[in-house]
Amino acid sequence: MLLHAAFFPPREAVEELVDLVRSVPGRPEEFSPVSVDDMHVHVTSFGNLARADAARLVEHLNEAAKGWSPPPRLQMAGCLALVAPGDLSVSTPLAGDVDRLVSIARSIPEIVQALGLHVDRRRFKAQVPVGTVTPETSLPYLERLVAALEGYTGPRWVMPDLVLLKPSWAHSGADSAADIHALIQIPVGTQAP
Repeated sequence: MLLHAAFFPPREAVEELVDLVRSVPGRPEEFSPVSVDDMHVHVTSFGNLARADAARLVEHLNEAAKGWSPPPRLQMAGCLALVAPGDLSVSTPLAGDVDRLVSIARSIPEIVQALGLHVDRRRFKAQVPVGTVTPETSLPYLERLVAALEGYTGPRWVMPDLVLLKPSWAHSGADSAADIHALIQIPVGTQAP
């Protein structure tokens, strides 16, 4: 089975960010927003694992997560838009205990490789995707969106867990889309009150 690891901000924090994006005046075709359910911080992908390997992975990640204490306190703040040539994405970076979050994310590939399993080694980005610009995006709309996000600081929250996700593919005609389902949640350290 294909597995991915991600951190999910609390739904309330994500909904506040979505409301901000929706409040930016413009035509619907000017921006393709990420759905509330898909707004997460991608950590890594593990490739296609046999069930036994997936079970070993979960066991080792659960054990490692006990040492990821205290869990990072984070918030979404600011804007990253079109950061590289050909990049059409708009994201909001995380603020707060980002170094702690990056440390946790970087430890995961080491755990996976110690098990002899494949892991995606691309650089972890502490940011939440907001959406993508489209061929219909006007410069004035993009400027308003970026200004709104640059002035945004969301509520603080404690990252409760690492979530392992399993995509399931639905085919409709020539198009296909992935629905992502949470497979298991791995608690991160001990949450402080």
